[in-house]
Amino acid sequence: MFRFRRRAEIREQLLNIIEKFRQKGALSPDKAMTAEELGLPAEFKERMKKRLGQLGVFIEVDGKYYLSEEQLTKLKEQRAARQRPRGW
Repeated sequence: MFRFRRRAEIREQLLNIIEKFRQKGALSPDKAMTAEELGLPAEFKERMKKRLGQLGVFIEVDGKYYLSEEQLTKLKEQRAARQRPRGW
């Protein structure tokens, strides 16, 4: 139960961060913004050095960040493929 709740919380936080990027228009290298400009939590930069950065959804350019919609789509497709029943 704890793992499920934790995953749900992480997913919700991730969706909120994605929405902030979209609302601010930080969707390309030339529109990249600092974490502060995006209104992101203080731990965002640290998380980018770990798992969050490994996802490839948020890209850093000279201390600024943007959302890669292309990478986000790929990630969603990969996750959906993992959830499909095999051999059916």
